[in-house]
Amino acid sequence: MTRARHWKVWLALGAAASSGACVVPSLRSQAAVVSPAETRSFVAQFDTLWTRFDEVYPSFAYKRVDWRAQRAAYRTRAQRARSQDELIAVLVDMLSPLHDLHVWLVDPRGQAVPTFRPSVRANFERGRWESAMRDASYLAHTRDFGEGTVGGYAYLYIGSWKEPVSQDALDLALARMRDAPGLIIDVRSNAGGTDQTALAFASRFTTRAFTASYVEIRTDSLVKDIEMPLARTIGPRGGWQFTRPVVVLSGRGGFSATESFVAAMRTLPQVTVVGDTTGGASGNPATFSLGNGWHFTVPRWLEFGPDKRPIEGRGVAPHLAMTWDPASYDSARDPLIDAAVGLLGERNGVYRIAPVSSQDARVARTSGDARR
Repeated sequence: MTRARHWKVWLALGAAASSGACVVPSLRSQAAVVSPAETRSFVAQFDTLWTRFDEVYPSFAYKRVDWRAQRAAYRTRAQRARSQDELIAVLVDMLSPLHDLHVWLVDPRGQAVPTFRPSVRANFERGRWESAMRDASYLAHTRDFGEGTVGGYAYLYIGSWKEPVSQDALDLALARMRDAPGLIIDVRSNAGGTDQTALAFASRFTTRAFTASYVEIRTDSLVKDIEMPLARTIGPRGGWQFTRPVVVLSGRGGFSATESFVAAMRTLPQVTVVGDTTGGASGNPATFSLGNGWHFTVPRWLEFGPDKRPIEGRGVAPHLAMTWDPASYDSARDPLIDAAVGLLGERNGVYRIAPVSSQDARVARTSGDARR
């Protein structure tokens, strides 16, 4: 593929968007009779959305959704809609089988109507985390960005990849941590933002160029020389690289650009990802006008990790999975941060985390039986 055409593809895609919290407005039924012109408007809105998804959305086969069958099943309902709210309800029902966190509608007030709500448990509690940070000399630059020191190791909390969390701000924070024996990067609650920022930060930890992820997009039928999926390659950036041990804390609350970041970081030799699998939503959505003041989003790519495993609907797995059971810990402690400190201690040779020997296990069982 020529360089010019490569740039056309990326300019068309633009920056990845985050999957922020959504507020669902009331979808109340209205009894007022609508005119034939209004009915045609509802059908036109339906056709606009269906056609845009048909042209752009890359994951119908992956999600096993027959999009033409969806049109046949729901267009009649759109024709019977008696209000804008009834039409929105029809569209939500049609889109919900995609199970895509990057698919939502936006009302004229700017409130988002999600089409899918996953039932997952995040491994991050704000109150517990704030208590843990009181002993970390934590400096909050914003609500979503700050730094501190835990157990002698640098700690960086990144709760978003949106401004004011920028490439420059991250570089400055990393410069202050340059001499730390290890670093904890906490992205458990990071719902996304600009993936250029996320991957630019990941490039500060590698000494070689490598494929950070792959993306598959729908292209015009006239374009014949683009091989899918496209490789996204990053290389060393800045005057120096952080090559000491790093622990990345991840979890189900991490989406979109965070998943690109975790997928890239977990391939590096000095990095260990600890926690839970990420949320599994990385579609790089664009926003389009629906009509009557409404808008809708359409994900434009299907992303794969460096191992070419899909991220959408699956997430990025950690190296070390840890069950989130904070009730068994002191309320002022964050068990994942404590685990990261222990792991960095092992990586730096401060001590060794050894498995329990069979003899120790027998003693432990005997002691437990005696207490019963």
